[in-house]
Amino acid sequence: MLRLCCAVSISQVSQIPAAHARTADLALRLREAAARGAAVNLPAGEISLMGLDLPDGTILKGVPGRTVLKLAGLGPLLSASMAKRITLESLILEGAEAFIPREKGLLDFADVIDLAIRDCVIRRSTARGVNLLRCGGVFAGNTIETVADSGFHSLDGLGIDVDDNLVRKCGDNGVVVFTTTAGRYEGSRIRNNRIEDILNRSGGNGPFGNGVLIWGAGAVRVAHNRISRCAYTAVRNNSGHGVEVIGNDCRTFGEKAMYAEFGAKNAVFRDNRIEDAGAGIAVANSDKGTDGAVISGNVIIGMRESHPDSDFGPDMLWLTGILAEKNADIVGNRIVGPGWIGVALGGWRENLRAEANDIAGVDYGVVFATGEGAGDALIARNRIRARKGAIVATAGTEFLPGDLAAPGARKYPRLTVRDNETT
Repeated sequence: MLRLCCAVSISQVSQIPAAHARTADLALRLREAAARGAAVNLPAGEISLMGLDLPDGTILKGVPGRTVLKLAGLGPLLSASMAKRITLESLILEGAEAFIPREKGLLDFADVIDLAIRDCVIRRSTARGVNLLRCGGVFAGNTIETVADSGFHSLDGLGIDVDDNLVRKCGDNGVVVFTTTAGRYEGSRIRNNRIEDILNRSGGNGPFGNGVLIWGAGAVRVAHNRISRCAYTAVRNNSGHGVEVIGNDCRTFGEKAMYAEFGAKNAVFRDNRIEDAGAGIAVANSDKGTDGAVISGNVIIGMRESHPDSDFGPDMLWLTGILAEKNADIVGNRIVGPGWIGVALGGWRENLRAEANDIAGVDYGVVFATGEGAGDALIARNRIRARKGAIVATAGTEFLPGDLAAPGARKYPRLTVRDNETT
């Protein structure tokens, strides 16, 4: 358990004079090497630092698994700003539970155009692990573990390749890509990472407790990650535009495994596998501007009812495989219970298509919203094995009588139902 403190410990105070001298010495070596375009190669062993501001052109390398830079005093441990290029490789960056200001990181960089952090360990931070502002570059092959806040946090980035990292035991989120303007092109790629054991220490109904959180950013791709044991979701897209979530293996979540919500545009969820979550994929809040989605080729199994926030209640559609509300194609997914609803066509049911899905082990296969103003929807060529009804209308949270898969079923305006297989 992290010990959050507001002052340095007695043992840390005793290290300060030596750490100050080592920090000054390393700072001088880095400035001289950067001026020559050369690297500083550190030997194996532990070096206590007071907090080091890196010069532009820094190339700092250690012995893999054996060079430790340890924070003594107040954080961040390493920082830089207004730099063209910074490179860190093969370092263990130890926060030692020393105090770091909130919304800062053990590594804290601003306005670095080409930031490369490879094969490092970032651990025991009392704030964020890595905190970036307006940075671009590569973050690859690293381990982030045991941090109080987010493991990796990028604000208004220039596009970061976050590739092949292990991010675990984070207090609030695993990987966060945030822009201050919704829809701003960001372009980060979050790929091939393992993200696990993410808590929600700060509370709330979704901003924390996520494996990957995209907030407002445009053109971000989240692909081929293994995400497990998060308090809330695997991937949450809040107001991001053109965010693609593809080929992720996701297990054990307290809420819906994946979201596009609150103004998200043109979301893609494709070929993901979801197991052991409160619900599967939701493209929600069309009344807040959420619009457009492709949800295809996903496998959703083993849903279980879970209420991380008791205020959510039944309106959250627990145990629902896929929910969409506006301009969405739900095609070729496999949903296996236990579950309540396979596919829900909700909101104002505006231009929705549920086609060629395989749904089994649920109470209701496909449900759709009714009422004045409901738009166009197509329910076609689905294979449905449901206990209570294959295709059923709803009014709010009430299920209406009748199954539209049955011969002679009631017709609803602007709704097409055809060629479904039910058992």
